[in-house]
Amino acid sequence: MRRSSSIHRLAALSLLLIGFVALSAPKEAELETTITHVISDGIGRIAVSIRTPDEPRYPEGAPIVVNISGFFTGSSGFGYALDPDPLGAIYVTYLWPGKSDARTGASSEGTFDYGGGDCLRALRDVIRFAMGDVPDAEGRMLDELVDLPVLYDVAGLYAFSHSGIVATNVLAHHGEELQGVRFFVGRENPTIDPMYPLEPGHWDDVESGRPIHNPFYDPSGYTPTSITIDYSSVYWSAEHGRPVFSVAGGADYICSFKHPQMWGKDYWSTALLQALLDNGALTRETWPATLATPEEAAEHWPFRTTVGNYPQLGEVLPNLKVMLVFASEDHVQTAIDKPHIHQAYDGFRKTAGLWCRMNPDRAYVEALAGAGTGEAIPDNPANHEPATWMAIRSWGYRAPRQANVNVFVPLASVAEMCDRLYYDVWDVDLGGVLHDF
Repeated sequence: MRRSSSIHRLAALSLLLIGFVALSAPKEAELETTITHVISDGIGRIAVSIRTPDEPRYPEGAPIVVNISGFFTGSSGFGYALDPDPLGAIYVTYLWPGKSDARTGASSEGTFDYGGGDCLRALRDVIRFAMGDVPDAEGRMLDELVDLPVLYDVAGLYAFSHSGIVATNVLAHHGEELQGVRFFVGRENPTIDPMYPLEPGHWDDVESGRPIHNPFYDPSGYTPTSITIDYSSVYWSAEHGRPVFSVAGGADYICSFKHPQMWGKDYWSTALLQALLDNGALTRETWPATLATPEEAAEHWPFRTTVGNYPQLGEVLPNLKVMLVFASEDHVQTAIDKPHIHQAYDGFRKTAGLWCRMNPDRAYVEALAGAGTGEAIPDNPANHEPATWMAIRSWGYRAPRQANVNVFVPLASVAEMCDRLYYDVWDVDLGGVLHDF
């Protein structure tokens, strides 16, 4: 028996407003979930999770949202970032090759390659299943596995943090087979290798919680494909097991403990790793066995960045619509000019020529979180950028005490993109929500 949608939705949203329930982490027992598999040639069976809302968002049916999984974080289970109920959307996620989910016992065949070619091919085939292009391993289409109408024409991707890299890259490398993807919502996604290990700056999560800026990062050196960091003073700290920048007359800048690992090794940017050799901080003989070499970084990073793929993306998916979601203070990036958002906007909008908006319309957030959020939510017109990117924080949303905006803004972003697509409304700004929650 399905739940009463009106009662459940009212209760859930009311609880959220006072901070007791997180829509971003719905309880397993409350949601109808179907586990299936799709076949990815050369890899094997890829596990897929399908969650459905109480009621579809539109009279004709429910839109489709594919959640892109992270590939550097420790968790290997299904990633449930959004609650399908407020969206009225079918929510699809998956397990990377070689990964399993402890809660369900589901697993994917193949070998995990940290967002490499096999990951992209597996993701391509999951998306093709979600878009209604291919059946699952048992020959069933998505609409045969759910008990509500499916709107294949209203479908897109959602990616939080570094998962945005593989989301962008799968669309660029396999876009000809992914024409059913109509929108992409990317929340605080990095774009190039210095951003993964937070080399421009990081949050002091251990003590003060304040931002710690790398004094050797230079915002004026920004380009659409690179940023400028002076690595001439970097050395290796055996005490911290991390690189450190020597600051004359001040406290040294110690790199963050949050950095990616691949194949059992710590990865920093190619430039930083090369600087450790060039500066004499490490030699080939003293190089730690758990630290990636400059050669390994140079081999593996290019395929796991986005800045070189925007031209191809614009060619294969010229009608894709994009929303870039970010807070005034990001969850991991601290650079005040937000070069990751800048490069994404330059790539999607200027290089690929796509419709691109930074953050959702205020009306959508207030429809979920309440009108009291007010000026904490910017109203940035699509296809526009700030006059100076040193002021980009004012284009990000803030977090008032009366609502969990970090939960509501991603939901509002996806809802807005679904509604814009459903109603075919691509004005740079909206006077209100196109469809009620």
